[in-house]
Amino acid sequence: MKRRVWAGVLPAVLILPLSLFGKCPISPNGRLELLAPAGNLLVETTGSDSVEVEVSSRQVTLNETCTSKDLVNITGTMSSASGLPEWKIRVPRGISLDLSTQGGSISVGDTDGRETFLRTSGGRVTTGLIKGKALIRANDVRTGNIGGDVEIRGEGGRLQVGNVDGNAEFNSKGGDIITGIVKGSVKADTGSGSVTIRESNGDVLVSTQAGDISSSYVHGSFDGKTDSGNIRLDRVGSWVHAFTGVGDIVFKLVPTSLTGDFHVKAEARIGSITMYVPEKINATISSLIERPSFNGSRIINELKGPTKGAANAIMGLVPGRAKALVPGGPETDQYVLGNGANQMKLRASSGTIRILKGN
Repeated sequence: MKRRVWAGVLPAVLILPLSLFGKCPISPNGRLELLAPAGNLLVETTGSDSVEVEVSSRQVTLNETCTSKDLVNITGTMSSASGLPEWKIRVPRGISLDLSTQGGSISVGDTDGRETFLRTSGGRVTTGLIKGKALIRANDVRTGNIGGDVEIRGEGGRLQVGNVDGNAEFNSKGGDIITGIVKGSVKADTGSGSVTIRESNGDVLVSTQAGDISSSYVHGSFDGKTDSGNIRLDRVGSWVHAFTGVGDIVFKLVPTSLTGDFHVKAEARIGSITMYVPEKINATISSLIERPSFNGSRIINELKGPTKGAANAIMGLVPGRAKALVPGGPETDQYVLGNGANQMKLRASSGTIRILKGN
């Protein structure tokens, strides 16, 4: 009887550690590919020369491929679903990471690897500094500064990154998008949420169905659309396309050279538009309010003093047409700066259009 019990226990003692712990040597600039069936991945970056993986659940079995120091591949299988195990992963700081979990969160310290790819079907990703390029897919994302290009895709939570030394692309089903200073271009799309870009040295393309869009400084061009929300650009260095269904648009043109492309298309269906423009720029500024007030002009052009567009609103006279004596017709105004090369078109269904000196 005692021998039978001992024989049953001995295999368990020998096999159990192998299913919970794995270790592979890896070169300082190698690559780790890890696919977890489920669980939270906790990655500690160290000065070691190996990859160590420890899993808290006895239901997980590890499979390691350590044939090359340049590439380590680790996968896991679970015999049953009994909660989310913790995967404690210790890696050299300089290696590239390609980590995936089918359910759970991912946490990574500072990493100097050339590439950092982190994916989870449901959960949060948090990282420290990422020196190379990054691809992250999660419900919710928080990262430090990123040293290369970054692509982040969210399932509905907030996407927030620090400064980015390359281009940045964000896509979310719903949730706010927040970034620091981006040295390249920015593309951001969210189903529902606000987009905040501290600064971009390149062009910006933004879309949200419901939320504000704002930036302290866009050095390049700006193309932004929100169905419901405000658009505010403290400074923009090139052309502007801005649309809001419900909300206000405010932007200030600050070109570094007056010879570039500074055309503008701005439309606020329900809301007002304020544009700051340098007096020395070459532009033809055309403003239109579809349903103006009968109490006076709603187009304010500081560049030329009191507007003459009010007469068009009272008479219903649309410039370029020899008819239209319709009471309550659109209010229009046109003003030319320099040779008028850049076409700037401002349109609002109601509200006020303000053209202010931006010197």
